[in-house]
Amino acid sequence: MLQFNPLKVECTLFFEENPYTLETAEGLASRLGRKTTELVLILEHLVTDSILEKIGDGEQAIYRYVQPDNFQIPREFIWE
Repeated sequence: MLQFNPLKVECTLFFEENPYTLETAEGLASRLGRKTTELVLILEHLVTDSILEKIGDGEQAIYRYVQPDNFQIPREFIWE
């Protein structure tokens, strides 16, 4: 089941709008006005979902956006 998580969406949109950003969880928390502890689990989910890439470990880990490969909508989902 797909669950809507506003913080996950906020993080995804931030990286989509700033695709060349390299940021730690602490740095991202500062940019978004959030607590680092709120973001760590969300960032790990985004890494698992292949939306972000994680470089390094611990507090110094850096996250960056993974550009999607030629995203194409299947024909049955296109409104004609």
